[in-house]
Amino acid sequence: MNPTPKPETILGKPGPTLRSRSVFLFSVCLLLAAVLVGRLVFLQIIMYNEYRTKVVEQMVYEKTLAASRGAITDRNGVVLATNYTTERIFIDPSSMKDEDGNFDDELRKLVAQGLSEILGVEYDFVYEEALKIKYKDRTIKKNVDKDTADRVREFMLENEIECIHFAETATRVYPFSTLASHVVGFCGTDGGLYGLEYQYDSILKGVSGKIVHAENGVGGEMPYDYETYIDAENGANLVTTLDYKVQAILEKYLEQAAVDSLCASRACGIIMNPKTGEIYAMATYPSFDLNNPHTLPAYYDSVVEEYKKEFGEGTVECNEKISALLLSTWNNKCVTDTYEPGSTAKILTTAIAIEEGLSSTTEMFSCTGSYRVSGWTIKCHKTSGHGNVSFAEALQQSCNPVMMKLSERIGISKFSNYFNSFGLSAKTGLDLPGEASPIFKQESDLSMLDLAVYSFGQRFNVTAMELATAVASVANGGTLVTPHLIKAVLDDDGNTLASFGTTEVRQVVSKETSETISAILADGVANNGGAKNAYVAGYSVAAKTGTSEKGVGSDRICSTIAYAPSYDPEVLCLLIVDEPTKGNIYGSTIAAPYVSKILSEVLPYMGLEPQYTEKELAKMNITVGNYRGLSLDAAKSMIAEKGLTCEIIGNGTSVVNQVPAADSKMSKDGGRIILYTEDTGENAMAVVPDVIGLTAEQANKKLTDAGLNVRITGANVGPDTVVYAQSLKKGEIAEKGTVVEIEMRYMQMG
Repeated sequence: MNPTPKPETILGKPGPTLRSRSVFLFSVCLLLAAVLVGRLVFLQIIMYNEYRTKVVEQMVYEKTLAASRGAITDRNGVVLATNYTTERIFIDPSSMKDEDGNFDDELRKLVAQGLSEILGVEYDFVYEEALKIKYKDRTIKKNVDKDTADRVREFMLENEIECIHFAETATRVYPFSTLASHVVGFCGTDGGLYGLEYQYDSILKGVSGKIVHAENGVGGEMPYDYETYIDAENGANLVTTLDYKVQAILEKYLEQAAVDSLCASRACGIIMNPKTGEIYAMATYPSFDLNNPHTLPAYYDSVVEEYKKEFGEGTVECNEKISALLLSTWNNKCVTDTYEPGSTAKILTTAIAIEEGLSSTTEMFSCTGSYRVSGWTIKCHKTSGHGNVSFAEALQQSCNPVMMKLSERIGISKFSNYFNSFGLSAKTGLDLPGEASPIFKQESDLSMLDLAVYSFGQRFNVTAMELATAVASVANGGTLVTPHLIKAVLDDDGNTLASFGTTEVRQVVSKETSETISAILADGVANNGGAKNAYVAGYSVAAKTGTSEKGVGSDRICSTIAYAPSYDPEVLCLLIVDEPTKGNIYGSTIAAPYVSKILSEVLPYMGLEPQYTEKELAKMNITVGNYRGLSLDAAKSMIAEKGLTCEIIGNGTSVVNQVPAADSKMSKDGGRIILYTEDTGENAMAVVPDVIGLTAEQANKKLTDAGLNVRITGANVGPDTVVYAQSLKKGEIAEKGTVVEIEMRYMQMG
């Protein structure tokens, strides 16, 4: 018989099996609690910052408020660079849902269709962007003008669309397009890339602001308390020392000089105030369009075609060549390229000699056409020799042997010290990027042969800016000043944040030396110097031309530097033409005539009135009066008072027409006014003769004999100046009395 089973409990107490199970369950619960607590500690304490950041990132959204980039103006407030407000149009794919909260494909298609038609973008592009539901901002098009953006707004209203958004953006605009392109520079996505835009980027760009706001779990905005607004700080405005009218004059004649000489390696020019260092104009030809800087100017069309023929259009090699050419186009030749200044540096050599008392303006020298130094025979540009010349004549006629003789007196140490003082051993400190350092041997490395060629501007290299600054120190009374392009920094209210004046570096030569050299140079321009083509009637112009070798080949660099008035200069102009290939390849014929044209417009514009000599007054062109509507007798009387003659065509008693027209300029010598009366038939005509190469007297006679009038421009008229160009070509038919403008040039080397 089986025993009766023992009960699990006695008097309500748990048995051994139940107790074990309870302990096990409690341990499991305790372990789970410990794990949960540990996990909570890990998440809430150890990983607090990381997860807090993630939550904030999901809740908080930022909108950037772009700062307005500061404007760049010329010295008179004319805007050279500013901003044009456009809009960026973007969509919010995450919000493109229907009323039930499902993503709405029909809405995507409607948005894609509308934006593609209005903005001119691809339908598929917009639709693909709309499918990116994780994003709240997908850009469809940037730089949209206001009219187009308003059409998008109308589309939204008509179709009750809320997922399209707008953000104002500022597009950099250059109102004058190519003017001062190498100085002003341009911007990229992240700020200034070249020129003043790059140099002063931190001042111009300002500080962007932002709006920070939070959204709740369903995408709605939280109350205003959860929004932070940080205002943008607009960039400051730059007032430059440039004058846009002077800049335009420089660029006009720089282009003429380059085109007329078929310049192969660009040209450049500087106009500055030699007393203050302010740059009125700086240009490189060819310029480029600041609004489309990645488009090569037409100047390089033939070069690009050569690349395409050599490497194949569209090939990697061809594209690399074109890209390199584009980069070089942006370089400001005035500051990035060095060159041998040639005879323009003789201003410095002679100034040293005068300052040190090593010669006088009347000391006589002999030039046989060459000079021997350290076993080397070095020729003068006039290989037959200048003969016996004074110190002053040697500078005016650019005699190399005299410069070499002077350098021997100066010596290596003193010459080197002066060139350092003139600033030719270091950068000028101009506030533009990319300034190249001069290439000049140190005193310990200089030989007597080096000294000889340095004395007339060969075998050392400087930038155009460095040479202009050095010569300015001779022009202004002997003080080296730092050139600069910024006059002031202003805020949006016109308040001055900073201003920049003249920085005097050191006294290089005395005022007396400055006056002596300036007088010699001015006399050379007015009379028998090599820079006669820089002559400007009514002004005392000091000038020196230069023609330097480029490397070991036959290429040349032609230049002229001039300043006026010579006795108290307000304007200094340097013009450089690199590798001219047409005409007489000398600074006196390639550059000097265009310096004359520049100064003839800049000096009056700057408020410097001409002071004509009696000789100049006698040769001056006169202004034709207005005789239309007058009686014939009155017109004849007025014409006679001007010392002119007249020819009457017709049998009437009053003047109905005249040639030349009123306010025309013409030479008084042989001048004739053709008067037409009321019963005039056909106008009388004349055939234009060829006067190129003739003297002014010969050309005037030939033109007046043909029934035409003359206007003389260019170099000071003399027996060694000839007609370089005429405004009407040989064989053209013109009305009798028409004014033919002839340009006189001194065609000898210099």
